[in-house]
Amino acid sequence: MRAASIRVVDVDRGRYQGACAYMRIWGTIFAVSLLTVLGAEALYAQSSTSGQTSSGAPLRAPQTLNESEPLSDIFEDPQGYEQPHAVQGGAVGGDLLLREQSGSRIDIPKAVPPSPELALRPFGSQIFTNSGLVDRSVGVNPDYRIAQGDRIAVRMWGARTFDSILVVDIQGNIFLPEIGPVKVEGTTNSQLAQRVRSSVASVFTDNVKVYTNLLGTQPLGVFVTGSVPYPGRYPGSKDDSVLYYLARAGGIDVQSGSFRNIRVVRRGATVATIDLYKFLSDGEMPAVRFSDNDSIVVGSRMPTVAISGDVRNEYRYEFDPMHSTGSELLALAQAQPSASHALIRGIRGGKQFNTYVPLSQIATYKPTDGDSIEIEADRESETIVVKVDGNDMGPSAFAVPRATRLGEVAQLVEIDPSLADIDSIYLRRQSVALRQQQAIEQALFELQRSVLTDNSISATDSAIRVQEAALVERFVSQVRAVQPEGRVVLAGNDWRNMLLEDGDEIVIPKKSDVVVISGEVKVPQTVLWQNRRSVRSYIDEAGGLSNRGDAGRILVLRSDGSVHDGSKSIRKGDHIMVLPAASQKTFAVFKDLVEVIYRVALSAAVVLNAN
Repeated sequence: MRAASIRVVDVDRGRYQGACAYMRIWGTIFAVSLLTVLGAEALYAQSSTSGQTSSGAPLRAPQTLNESEPLSDIFEDPQGYEQPHAVQGGAVGGDLLLREQSGSRIDIPKAVPPSPELALRPFGSQIFTNSGLVDRSVGVNPDYRIAQGDRIAVRMWGARTFDSILVVDIQGNIFLPEIGPVKVEGTTNSQLAQRVRSSVASVFTDNVKVYTNLLGTQPLGVFVTGSVPYPGRYPGSKDDSVLYYLARAGGIDVQSGSFRNIRVVRRGATVATIDLYKFLSDGEMPAVRFSDNDSIVVGSRMPTVAISGDVRNEYRYEFDPMHSTGSELLALAQAQPSASHALIRGIRGGKQFNTYVPLSQIATYKPTDGDSIEIEADRESETIVVKVDGNDMGPSAFAVPRATRLGEVAQLVEIDPSLADIDSIYLRRQSVALRQQQAIEQALFELQRSVLTDNSISATDSAIRVQEAALVERFVSQVRAVQPEGRVVLAGNDWRNMLLEDGDEIVIPKKSDVVVISGEVKVPQTVLWQNRRSVRSYIDEAGGLSNRGDAGRILVLRSDGSVHDGSKSIRKGDHIMVLPAASQKTFAVFKDLVEVIYRVALSAAVVLNAN
C-alpha cells in the first residue's frame, strides 16, 4: 500500500520582476484557493458524540467482514469526389481489366462523403465506415462457378501440344481443337481442371498432360440507386457483395435511406431482399450472384426510434410499425447490465408524450416514429465501495452496505499506530471534487470576463490591458491543469458518525517529523521539527523572507488539510507558506488576486494538491 502523504506546493525563490513572476508563482495557488469556496461545504461537523473519541479508539479488523458483493460506366460524381482506382497486385495473366476482375482490391479513399452531424447516427451506418467491408471478392476462389465470358488458359503437352486462352461462349463451352466443345459453365473453379482433363482423355487416352487456369471473370455493371449519395452504374464481378456495390455509391444516405429495405432487381423482378440488421445481429446475408445490369435499390427510411443512455449501441433504429416491439429494439441496442428503467418521449395524438417505465415493461411498448428512449440505471446498489489509502496491514478497499458510517469502516482498517497519523485522517470524495471543478470553471470565466472586457481610455491603458489579457490567458491554462482532490477535513470533529458515499477514499497519512517552508523565502526547504519553535524561526532557517515576502501573510497547512495564519503552534508535518506582498509595481488585477488568495485560503477547510 502506498503511503499517504501531503503533497505541497513549492515556488521559485528567484528574484523575478513584474507581473509575470506573480502569475507563475501564484497562479496555481489561486486555483487551489478558488476550489475551497465550494469544497468547504464538505467539512463535516458533528454536534453530538457517540461516546468514542476521534483518535483514541483502535483501528482493528472485526471478525465479520463482507468485502465483496458480488462502417467503364459510372455516372458523373456531382461533388467531384475522387473515383475508385484499382490497386494492382502481382501479375495474374491477361490484360489490365482481367487483373482488375481477378480479385484485386478496389481502393475507395473518398467514396463515402461526410454526412451532416446528427444527434444519433442510424444503426447500420457503421458498416460503411470500415474500409475492410468494401473489399472485392476474389473471382477465382475455389468455389467460383465458371460463367459465360470467363477466360481460361489451357495448355497441353506430350503426344499433342496446345497453348491458348479460351473464352467461355454463350453456350457455356470452350472449344478445344481435335476434341470439340467442352461444357464448363457452372463448373466450380476447383473442378475445372478435372473437367477439361476428362474431355481430353476421352480422345487422347495416353501421354497427354493438361493444365488449366482461370485468368479472370467477365466484368459486368450493376446499377445502384434509391437513397444513396451517388446513384450510378458501377463495375464489378458476379460474386462481389451487395456491400461492395453500396460502398461504391457512397453507402446509404443516413437521412433518407433504409438499412432494412434493400432490393436486388433483375429485369423488373426482385431476386433478393436484404435487411442489414440481420447481417449485423446474426451474420445473415443473402447469396446474390449478380448479372450484368442488375439493380440494387435502397428504399426510403422506415420509422425510427432513437435509443441512448446505458446501452452499448446508441443509434437510431428503423422498425416495422406493424410487427416490431420494444423488446426487439432493446435487444439491438443491448442495454448495460446496470440498466433498470426507460424514459420514453414522443408525440401521441398531436401532444407531447412522456413516460418512465421499468425495463421489464418495455416488451409491451409500441414504438412510434420519432420516439426517443433513454435507458437509465435507476436503482441503487445495496453496497458501496470505500477505499483506504494508508491501510498497510490489510485490504485497500471494502464493500459495505449503504448508510455505513465512517466509524464502522474505521474498525475494519488495520494500521501500524507507530507509523499512521490517526489524528490527521481525512477523506477524498468524488462529489466534492466535482463541485470544486465547477467552482474553478466559474471563477476562471469571471476572471477572463473582467479582464477581457475592461475599457481603456488611453493608448497606455490599452497596452496594459493587452499585457494583462495575455498573462491571464496563460494563467487560466495553468489553473485548468489542476485536478481537484475533493478533500474533506475531519480534524476537530467526531467523524465516526459521518455517512459514507460510494467511491469515498479514507486517507490515513504517515507520521512525519519534518516541517516544509516554501513560498516567498530565500531558500525553500524542509527541516526537522522542533518543539516550541515559532513560525518566524522556521522562516529564518529558510534564509528569511525574499524581497517580495510579506511577514503578515503567512499560511500554515496541516497534514489533515486544515489551515491557519501562523498564530498557532507548529506541528510535525506542517507546511509553512509565505505569500507575496501586493506590490505597487504589478498589474492591478494581480494585486487583487493576492488579496483574494490570502483571505479565501484562511477560511478554507479543503486544500487540494496543486502539483
